Amino acid sequence: MIKSSIERVARTRWVMPLIVALAIVVMAINESSYQHSNNTLRQGIALTDARMQAARTLQALTDAETAARAFIASGNEGDLANYRAAMDDMAVVRPGAFEWLIALDPQRKASIDKVRERVVERNAMLALWVEMTEKGQNTQAQVLASGDHGRQLYADLRQEFDGVLERAGAVQARARISLHDALLVNRVALHGLVLVSLLALSLFMRQIRESDERKAEENERLAKQVAVRTSALRHLAGHHVNAREDERGRVARELHDEMGGLLTAMKLELARLRRVADLPETAKERLAGLEQRVNESIAVKRRIIEHLRPSSLDQLGLIPALEMLCQEAAGRLGIPVHTEFSPVTLCKDTELTAYRLVQESLTNVQKYAQAREVWVRLAQSGDAVHLSVRDDGRGFDIEDVPAGHHGLLGMNVRVESHAGQLRITSAPGQGTLIEARLPAAPAAAPAVPD
Repeated sequence: MIKSSIERVARTRWVMPLIVALAIVVMAINESSYQHSNNTLRQGIALTDARMQAARTLQALTDAETAARAFIASGNEGDLANYRAAMDDMAVVRPGAFEWLIALDPQRKASIDKVRERVVERNAMLALWVEMTEKGQNTQAQVLASGDHGRQLYADLRQEFDGVLERAGAVQARARISLHDALLVNRVALHGLVLVSLLALSLFMRQIRESDERKAEENERLAKQVAVRTSALRHLAGHHVNAREDERGRVARELHDEMGGLLTAMKLELARLRRVADLPETAKERLAGLEQRVNESIAVKRRIIEHLRPSSLDQLGLIPALEMLCQEAAGRLGIPVHTEFSPVTLCKDTELTAYRLVQESLTNVQKYAQAREVWVRLAQSGDAVHLSVRDDGRGFDIEDVPAGHHGLLGMNVRVESHAGQLRITSAPGQGTLIEARLPAAPAAAPAVPD
């Protein structure tokens, strides 16, 4: 129930804008968290640098005080030089310390005015010690240096420095808490976005899978329909070829029986007329001409019958019929037709297909090939019979056969009607090779003696 509800919601048109808006919000939260984290880190680094600069300032003050006390006690110029070097170093590091403190607390929540006043006051005191010593007032200088006021001033200065740094640290602590909250929000937002993305991806992949399954089912259904239609068309083409061959056989039989009988009767009548006594010479010449025309008609009838249904195939078998066909083609073409025939076992209909294949190929050679030689081969290998016709003519582009030329298509239909395969290899200037693979007829079972 919940899953179907989610899927219905996922298919609505406002889901994608919502996802885009959610992604923008998460990016904004992430960017805000990054900026906040970056600022907090910079402030943390600034706090560390401020502590270092404060420590250097205090160290410079300590070195200056130590050198000043040593100069008061001994009056040595080397101690005076050390004092002045320490004061020069403090003059360098002190502005940096105050700059870091100001950068650390731009809102001035932790005031540094007292720190600056303490430093100025301490420097003035040390300068007074040194000045009194240089004037020869060593005793007064020692009295001032040994008093509690100097030590108290130094302690107050350290306390002020520590107070400022602690207050800045408190600001940083609050910033770290805010950073933690921002990181937590960012974490939750990212996890939520990942979960939403995974859910959307899962629904999307499910939809794609269902779509692919529907497409696969549709493709399978279409493939079955194509296979059924292809099979039906193949059977229809085979039936058409067989019907045409049957019609040719019927016409050949009628020509042989009906017209053959008529022409034979005419020839016999002419022979009787020639035996008539006192027949004028002119009539005899006319009878000879008529008899010649009848003989020519009989020859034409035989050629037509042979073309419609090769009698040599039925009377002599496939190999002799092919040899006669190749010999006639060689005489008609005026080029050698080389033959290589081996005994094969084919049923009658398949033998007729093989004969027609060679006949159509030789006809194409005569019409288009302009060949110098032709090779015809017939052989059997296992349960397959291989038939090929090759010429060395001009060839052609198989993909660019002109419209209206159906000879190659007819060959393919004939071969496929017997569950065979036809392959045509040709290219301009490289001749043509037509190869057919036909199923051999099963061997006859040996007779069992009684």
